Parts: sequence; structure tokens; C-alpha cells
Amino acid sequence: MTVRARLRAWYWFLVGGLLAVGAFAASWPATEFHSVFRLIVIGALAASVLTLFAMGFRCPRCRASLIPHAVNILGTTRVACPRCGSSLDTRPR
Repeated sequence: MTVRARLRAWYWFLVGGLLAVGAFAASWPATEFHSVFRLIVIGALAASVLTLFAMGFRCPRCRASLIPHAVNILGTTRVACPRCGSSLDTRPR
């Protein structure tokens, strides 16, 4: 599995996690008493999914964050890590 394929898997984890949080939010009935608690729990779940995504979307060689370059990485353009220059179309060591 190439680095790009692994990063795409992390992207689909983000999409699936946020969809699951949204489904959970939609299925939880909103009552006047639980509204603040509901917002806190849903916000914490969404923040944890985003944090896990940010921790996993890194270069395997130098551990630099690749989030600013996610649009290019998820596309078809050839991209290298901005810090160490390793190609993202190769297999990690």
C-alpha cells in the first residue's frame, strides 16, 4: 500500500466518522433538559474524529503534517512531502 493510498484511507475514516457522528446526532432526541449535554457530547465526538484524522495524516518518514496539502494528495497530482521530499506514491519503509 502506497503512502497516498494510506492517506486516502485516513480521509475516508474522516468522512465515515463525521457521518457516524451526524447520524448519532440525528437519532438523539432533542429535549430541553438535555440540549446542552447533547451539544457537548456531539462536539466532543466530532473533535475526537478530527483529532484522530490530524494525527494520522502525516508523512511516514519525517512525521510532518500533510493536512495543508490534502487537496493535492487526494487528487491525482504527483506530490512529495514538503519537509523531507519523499514521494507519496512509493511504499513506506
